[in-house]
Amino acid sequence: MNYPIVVYPCDEGGFVAEIPALRGCLAQGETLEETLQELIVVRNLWLETAKKHGQKLPDIESAIAKVKALSSV
Repeated sequence: MNYPIVVYPCDEGGFVAEIPALRGCLAQGETLEETLQELIVVRNLWLETAKKHGQKLPDIESAIAKVKALSSV
């Protein structure tokens, strides 16, 4: 699933990346590449856990709308 992501730099260095549609799904790293690689791991674990517990996954279109709203602030 291709949920939109948000990436931003940390004040102390490095980056944070998150998938707003998947509550609590975020990762951080020293480089952008490291951060995105870690986010893939976290996303896969998040989706695996949701599936295991029978959670309904967020709609991708709603997720895109949420990210657009966040980016217009």
